[in-house]
Amino acid sequence: MQIPLRLIRLLISASAVSLLATSCATFPKNQLPKVSGGAPTAARKVSLTYSITSGSDLTGSRKEGSAQQNAIYGKSLVAAAEKSGRFSSVKNGKGGAVHVDVDMLNHGNGAAAAASGFISGFTFTIIPGVGTDQYKLTANARGSSGKSRRYVLEDGATIVIWLPMIFAMPTNHPADVVPKVHENMFANLVAEMEKDGLLK
Repeated sequence: MQIPLRLIRLLISASAVSLLATSCATFPKNQLPKVSGGAPTAARKVSLTYSITSGSDLTGSRKEGSAQQNAIYGKSLVAAAEKSGRFSSVKNGKGGAVHVDVDMLNHGNGAAAAASGFISGFTFTIIPGVGTDQYKLTANARGSSGKSRRYVLEDGATIVIWLPMIFAMPTNHPADVVPKVHENMFANLVAEMEKDGLLK
């Protein structure tokens, strides 16, 4: 029995897509120190409110982020704030004893990443491809004492498309790595606010 040519092409295409999907892994750039652990139990907790805007600039002009993207960043902020042990509540909005206005910008060279990814895909991931999402967190924070500070923190994540990444993919999936990068950026923000006395 002869296998139809159309079925062969379909199987080859499906195999290529599967190979591309599993031959990539994401790695944090680790530009910021890893922050772990909460504040001493004796530390007074304060309420935190926040607002978030976001955008991407991968082509030379900023594109504003959607409400859904802002909510994703907000989830990382809330996780970092709650793990810090310094806040009695964390809410989107205004009126907290401590308030932060956050902007998260994803920037980098989108054209270079696309070209690198195309070459890797064209060679079925034999030639590695690399792309980096660089995140810039800008925060204007007002402390419970009325003191205010502006913070700029940067970190990123690099995706590598390459055949050997099949073995790294299970533990380095972008859906796992990228939120951890964001959460650590917000954890560093809380640590900086603590150091500057905004949480007293």
